[in-house]
Amino acid sequence: MSEKLTGTVIGIGAPNRTQDRRVVQCAILLGDDDIGFFRVFSEYEGKMEGLSLWDRCEVDVIASNKDSRKRSWKLVSSRLIPGKVVDREHKRELLESCCRDFQGDPINVLNKEKDSIGVVRATQSGIGYTMTHREFEESPDLYQTQSETPQKPYVRWVGQTGKPHESQLCSHEAYEWIRKNPSRPDRLWENMQLSNIDYDKWFVIGNIVAFQSTWVVVQVHRLKKTTQQHIGASWWISSGKPRDWPYCLPVDIDARRVASTGQGLLFTI
Repeated sequence: MSEKLTGTVIGIGAPNRTQDRRVVQCAILLGDDDIGFFRVFSEYEGKMEGLSLWDRCEVDVIASNKDSRKRSWKLVSSRLIPGKVVDREHKRELLESCCRDFQGDPINVLNKEKDSIGVVRATQSGIGYTMTHREFEESPDLYQTQSETPQKPYVRWVGQTGKPHESQLCSHEAYEWIRKNPSRPDRLWENMQLSNIDYDKWFVIGNIVAFQSTWVVVQVHRLKKTTQQHIGASWWISSGKPRDWPYCLPVDIDARRVASTGQGLLFTI
């Protein structure tokens, strides 16, 4: 029996290829109920390709016995619902509602809590980037996945305690830029406004299913700075939610996962 969840897409990872050569992908959503963050994953064609950043959607999901992360669900089906987030200040409020005072380095805290998704507000003075070149496999079909790209992008950022991190950037947006601009992949950073001090930035981060202490940047959000006053705690988003939302997990999430069935997929975020 599948579970039905609703939420807003806040991150989409670049596709990966499984050992049996299927193309799979995942997305991270901010759920409407007290589950908070959750990720969905499935085959790209016919399922994940229907989801876009900031979409509002209702999804039918099942738990995977190959992914022990409690926020992970295999996508059975999805449908778009009204309310796609298009207003910049609405996006800002939503992203701010996802930030928390970690009382320590975000990665250390999330690892200790055995959590798998977070949002960090990036400090401009700590942002950097690099792109490595590697041996890569040729795509056997029309799709180009992460391992079939000669470049591998990374972003540098500093946590709340000043601890530096260098994380693989695996957003669909980034790999699409590299695919479409093979002669100038380095312009990705300019396109993402990473060095532009006039933009605020937020990183959606997630850990890797096979190495759950390893974290990647799933999405880089950037919005032009504004002098407009906005509500500090995004109360209209988090109203009625538990105090630690969207990081807390409801006590019945294990029961909800056990009640659902299905075989999962292994992939990177």
